[in-house]
Parts: sequence; structure tokens; C-alpha cells
Amino acid sequence: MLVIESGAFLVLMAERGAPDANIISASDAMWWVYVTITTVGYGDRYPVTNAGRLVGVMVMTMGVGLFGTLAGFIANKLLAPEEGTGPGGTEGTPGAGFAAIQNTLHEQKQQNEQLLERLNRIEQQLRDR
Repeated sequence: MLVIESGAFLVLMAERGAPDANIISASDAMWWVYVTITTVGYGDRYPVTNAGRLVGVMVMTMGVGLFGTLAGFIANKLLAPEEGTGPGGTEGTPGAGFAAIQNTLHEQKQQNEQLLERLNRIEQQLRDR
């Protein structure tokens, strides 16, 4: 909001004295800043003075930075593992998923060994009869 409001004010001040300006009202300035900061750029409003173009450069740079940061936050939230949902609440730490898989495999191996021992005892009992 700060970029939109200050950009609109600055471009309106820069363009107010130009005879061929097409940004002549606060509404025009807000529209131009919003279209510019979102990188849509319809081209229906544009600065014609050097000072107005300088404001445009600042607004464009801020728009790319702000929307890039927003996209990064969203991607991080969507792709990051949930905190505390793994065994022992460690899934949020690096390598925790691999450690959880190793723990599960180790437990499965122990269960398989116990089952094999039981089967061997049952076979032995059947032979002894």
C-alpha cells in the first residue's frame, strides 16, 4: 500500500505540469501505479516526463521485488514440511524425513527377525512330534 500511495503521489506531482500528460488525476495515478506494480502494464496511462519515468522505474522495481518475495513466501509455505509432524516431532529439521524412513526400516527388520524366530520354533516343534 505504501508503494502504491507514494508512487501515485509522486507520479502525479511529476506529471502535473506537462502539457501532454495523461496522468492528470489521483484516480489516473492510482490506476497507473497499480497496473505498473503488478507488471500488467496496459499502457492506457503512462508518464511522459523524465521525473515521472523515474518514478515508474522505482515502482516497477518495487513491484518485481514485492511480487517475487510474495511468490517466494507462498512457495516456501507450500513446499516446506510441516513442523513437528514426524516421529519425535523432528520432521521440520533437515534430513528428518530420511531419518524417519531409516527408523521405520529398522523397526521392520526387527519385526521380521522376530517372526523368523517364531517360524523356526514352530517348525522345530512340528518336527519333534
